[in-house]
Amino acid sequence: MSVTLPRSPISSLGLFIWSLTALFFLYEFFLRTFVGSLAHQIIPDLGLSAERFALIGSAYYLTQGLMQVPVGLLTDKFGVKVILVFACLVCAAATFLFAYSAGFMSAFVSRALMGFGSSFAFVCLLVVAAAWFPRRFFGFFVGLSQFIGTMGPLLAAGPLIAFMSEANLSWRSTLEIVGIAGVFLAILMLLFVKNKGRDPEDKYVVLKPSPELSLRLSQLLKNKQAWSVAAYSATVYASMALLGAIWGTEYLQVRGLSQSSAGNIISLSWLGYAAACPILGGLSDIAKRRKPILILCALLALFSTLGIIFIPTEHNWVYGLLFFSLGVAAAGQSLGFATIAEHVSPDSRASALGLNNGAIMLFSAMIPPITGYFINRNVGNEFGQFSVSDFTTGFMIMPILNLIALIVAWLFIDETFCKPQKEMIVLVKE
Repeated sequence: MSVTLPRSPISSLGLFIWSLTALFFLYEFFLRTFVGSLAHQIIPDLGLSAERFALIGSAYYLTQGLMQVPVGLLTDKFGVKVILVFACLVCAAATFLFAYSAGFMSAFVSRALMGFGSSFAFVCLLVVAAAWFPRRFFGFFVGLSQFIGTMGPLLAAGPLIAFMSEANLSWRSTLEIVGIAGVFLAILMLLFVKNKGRDPEDKYVVLKPSPELSLRLSQLLKNKQAWSVAAYSATVYASMALLGAIWGTEYLQVRGLSQSSAGNIISLSWLGYAAACPILGGLSDIAKRRKPILILCALLALFSTLGIIFIPTEHNWVYGLLFFSLGVAAAGQSLGFATIAEHVSPDSRASALGLNNGAIMLFSAMIPPITGYFINRNVGNEFGQFSVSDFTTGFMIMPILNLIALIVAWLFIDETFCKPQKEMIVLVKE
């Protein structure tokens, strides 16, 4: 283990590089969720069933989840600049490919490529924040980065639909513009992003060598708390991935809302998520408790999804409140990252964070096709003329998952009191 002395103050160059990296995080989050907002246009245009549309939505999460471990190794090997430019160009190319898709297979491949390119965004943000900012500001910039990133799905809902309507653009033309924006962002990162080595004034006091990778992974795999937190994070966030990124807009339109109103309500869900991530983390830090907020989020998610499925209403504000609450509840997965980090040793922390994020992404990839199967089972029209009853059976998986999250948080996750549970003795050089 090493002890590092504080670094120099924040530089304007570091702040600009971080801003570009945060914009890429916003861009990838936009790509993650736009397909749900445009479901009403994409499904009939590509001739998709509910199952195939859900598979297209899941392809993104599948590749992103599988890449969670390799991205760190590749970033260490090639440097953050090369990885950022490459990843952004992959995302832009995949967006163009999706815009020109003629059917299921090309759309599926393009979404998988989007997930592959997007998998580097958050890791690169962490690397940039760690390299360019003093350690005491690291947590602040990580939280701010998550808030900025969440503006992506917010823009991909109501604002995207409003832009298309006002500009009279098809979904394909709109995605061409999104692809051009990705190329422009890649050029900016090529020109301005710089890799930064450690500051020469940093000093290290080596206490002991780090364990081998195989030993660290073995320790993590045997850690029941790590698996419990990962299971919680994946199940409490799955409803947000399903409704916020894939089926929410289409479902609300079936309930009688216009596409614009439905998109605005989905934006509200992401606004709730964006606001709750730092607020819940702050409340947890102040209270020195993780478990009560984890339980509260699971309860809120359970009641929100039950309300979304079973409360018939003609009032948009009711749906707005339910979806906003769902976004707040999904922010419990953000607190899961802090909790899992406190349940593992420092040597296994990065792997544990990858496990948590991988579980979230893989669950987000698996649940939509299962839901799509049940939705499509009762649909007579192949091209997506859905009714409310078509969604009810498929959506029942959401309260079931949230009930599992509640049980896991209540019975299987131990309180950390906001302190590392695998504490090590650290010698600090004055």
